[in-house]
Amino acid sequence: MRFTVVTIFPEMFASVLEAGVLGRAIAAGAVEVSFVNPRDFTSDRHRTVDDTPYGGGPGMVMKVEPVVAAIEAAQGPAPAHRILLSAGGRPLKQQRVQELAAMPHLVLVCGRYEGVDERVAETAIDEEISVGDFVLTGGELGAMSIIDAVARYVPGVLGEAASTSEESFSEGLVEYPQYTRPTEFRGLAVPAILQSGHHERIRQWRRQQALVRTARRRPDLLAGHRFSDEDRKLWSELTSVEPAARTYVALVHHPVYDRNQRIVTSAVTNLDVHDIARSSATYGLAGYFVVTPVGAQRDKVAEILAVWTEDLDPVPGDRKGGKDSDNRGRALARVRTAASLADVKQEIAAAHGEPPLVVATSARAGRESVGFEALRRELHVDVGGPRPVLLVFGTGWGLTDDIIAETDRLLAPVGGRPRFNHLSVRSAVAIILDRLFGQPMA
Repeated sequence: MRFTVVTIFPEMFASVLEAGVLGRAIAAGAVEVSFVNPRDFTSDRHRTVDDTPYGGGPGMVMKVEPVVAAIEAAQGPAPAHRILLSAGGRPLKQQRVQELAAMPHLVLVCGRYEGVDERVAETAIDEEISVGDFVLTGGELGAMSIIDAVARYVPGVLGEAASTSEESFSEGLVEYPQYTRPTEFRGLAVPAILQSGHHERIRQWRRQQALVRTARRRPDLLAGHRFSDEDRKLWSELTSVEPAARTYVALVHHPVYDRNQRIVTSAVTNLDVHDIARSSATYGLAGYFVVTPVGAQRDKVAEILAVWTEDLDPVPGDRKGGKDSDNRGRALARVRTAASLADVKQEIAAAHGEPPLVVATSARAGRESVGFEALRRELHVDVGGPRPVLLVFGTGWGLTDDIIAETDRLLAPVGGRPRFNHLSVRSAVAIILDRLFGQPMA
């Protein structure tokens, strides 16, 4: 396997290529890495490879002539697959790593500064790749990642062939947990199943743990995973019967945005209190918090609740004989107030012995979000004790970015017609609860 790196900083690669598995593979001749420097293809005495961008703007852009000349020299007479490391490239996935490993020669082009002249990509690049949704000072670290990831699939590089088939992402799942001696460390023991010697049960346990870890750490991967019959069986063994019973809704009135993206405090409405309480009761949620820092608003909620809950019958009537006031009152009995979202999380943690998984909702596109099916699966995982869940909704024009940034998950927006996305919060709550806790469609 041959890699040629086009970079103005070849010295950055020395420690990576000389150590560990990769260093041994290069020494053994299984992998070959060479470098071409665009500065060698300049004509001025300063060996200039960058210039100011047309149209103005900050920073410098790598020039097309020396970079393309370096790529052509790196490619040589035989065919090569030319990759530009770029923040705007296609995200690198394990499947693509395996495909790249089947190619005899990869040319990895490392951009710098504000990027490279677009004509480089148009004339001398076969593919643009990003190693993550973040920005580096140059493509060198990304090139190192590709060399390391791809080289592992070259025959003879890894001593154990199964190492690449059972690791994270090989089947679209995060890898299962690993243990070695000692059998106990600071009160934490190696799972008994791994010490049993029963290879088939160990295999099933590992598969089950891979599903669990993927659900909790990368629900986006689980959403696209194709469940085998065995996966469904193993998953069903983890499924909690009543995940809704440990789930709470919080309706936040501050801080939220107004229509001009200013941070404001919205007013509590009677309709929001009633309707969201009824939705929460319908799907069996543990509670519903109305969150506002305004004491008078919390008092208003208390007055609403008192009207409907103080005369509840001790035993609820059935669907035909029960009074409407009883039904409404029992729904409102699960409503509480809090001055802040921090107070809500603290109260839930005190009741369950651990902090809740906090899931934000928004009609706006934001950071990478989790889909409804992936979250539904995650909420049904009941391994190591059921974790409480807090679904956070915003009034006004939605939760502020700061609130969303502090949560564990961001739920994908409710999909409707693309030109209109302005549901009332009451409707959004009902739809989301049904998607998460309602009966699956036949």
